Amino acid sequence: MNAKHSITALTVFEAAQPYVFWLMFSVCAHVFEDADWFSDNLPLIATVWVLATGIIGALYIWLSWNSEFRSLARNAMIIKLAHIPYYLLVFACAALSIILSLKIPFITVAVWAFCFIADATLIVTSGLYELAAVIVGVRYGRLTPVQSVMYGIAGFLFCVDVVTAIILFAQSRRELVMSVGARAMQPPAAGSYGPGGTYGPRPMGA
Repeated sequence: MNAKHSITALTVFEAAQPYVFWLMFSVCAHVFEDADWFSDNLPLIATVWVLATGIIGALYIWLSWNSEFRSLARNAMIIKLAHIPYYLLVFACAALSIILSLKIPFITVAVWAFCFIADATLIVTSGLYELAAVIVGVRYGRLTPVQSVMYGIAGFLFCVDVVTAIILFAQSRRELVMSVGARAMQPPAAGSYGPGGTYGPRPMGA
């Protein structure tokens, strides 16, 4: 598998990883509902998952060193947009905990703490993919140092990260179109001019 295919695979994984984790959690909770070891080791399982996704994000940055700025910006935007339903689900769980707290004491604090940790870790791991686009953008001169700092920080801020990912992708497309247009407006090479200075296609073999 080459670097391009690896980057695509890692992008798909990061976009789906919060849903994969909850699917894995639900299946394991159902299969091992009578086993205490699963509930006892849940914090360890979640920690290992977070560390693994962080390492994968760092691997993505390393693999994307020579990639195209626009494709990396597109990947970051796809990931951020794909996570929106997950954040809405977590928000719904947090809101539901307020109602349940009237009957079950302390459930609000526990659920809100878990929701905060889940959101924070996902923002960090997904922010690595936006950071990869920023690094390549600076490396190829597509982003200024000030822009790189702004995008780099905003990629790890809740809600702001989605907006900046969209803006970053739009900027990558706009600058690409402008660069292509600038090349199209350049005058033809000197060898393309015919006798008398008139421009015409060069004969084949010339």
